[in-house]
Amino acid sequence: MIIAPDKTVDAILQVLGSIDPPDGLCKGRASRLYDRVIAKDMTEVSEIVAEARKTKGPILELAVGSGRITGPLLALGRPLTAVDSSPEVSVRFEVDGGFGCVVLGASFITLLDPADRRELFRRVRECLTPDGRFLMTVLNADTHQASETNDGGTSVSALGDDSCLITRESRDAVNGARHVTMIHVSFNEGGTYRSSEYATDVPFVSSRLLEEEISAERLNIIERRPVHIVTPTDGLNDVELWVCGK
Repeated sequence: MIIAPDKTVDAILQVLGSIDPPDGLCKGRASRLYDRVIAKDMTEVSEIVAEARKTKGPILELAVGSGRITGPLLALGRPLTAVDSSPEVSVRFEVDGGFGCVVLGASFITLLDPADRRELFRRVRECLTPDGRFLMTVLNADTHQASETNDGGTSVSALGDDSCLITRESRDAVNGARHVTMIHVSFNEGGTYRSSEYATDVPFVSSRLLEEEISAERLNIIERRPVHIVTPTDGLNDVELWVCGK
């Protein structure tokens, strides 16, 4: 993994770091809790790695989080640079030429506002080689808005023997968003416990809007294909892998 300064990734990190949801679901402690929950979920990994294998040259992974996609990408045996807006994970890089593959998983693109999405697409295009590919997973918001009810359900995830994470989700059909609340409960000796709560609204972004934004930044959508959901989760049952190029 390459760690060195570079203006291109500095710009990308500025885009990734511009997110500021209420109570910080996407950064800091809440982000690390979410990473622990999905660390063993291999959803989207096989599809991304299979497509990345078809490309040549260095790989750039954006918003790496816990690194669940990073490990399998490293196994391809090619130069890999991983960046994240989190201070604990962020790295910089310098390479000769561009990247043959840029990866953005976990439907992260929907956490960015329209201006930041456009900026990210523009920066990705700048660092791709002529035959490079941008691989991005997207939650199909069009089907979710049409079919989901207001109640997305509640799930409980064990985080070891002494803590758990309660996740509650509801739909805001009027504003086109998912309201997500996470409650981290830690159990102490003597039966006492401590809880911390984090909440945010995650927007549903229309696939048609994403298509328009990608096209406006002179990227082409080569293919869209379904992603197999390894660990079924309420409200996250229709994810696609988008393969884009210049």
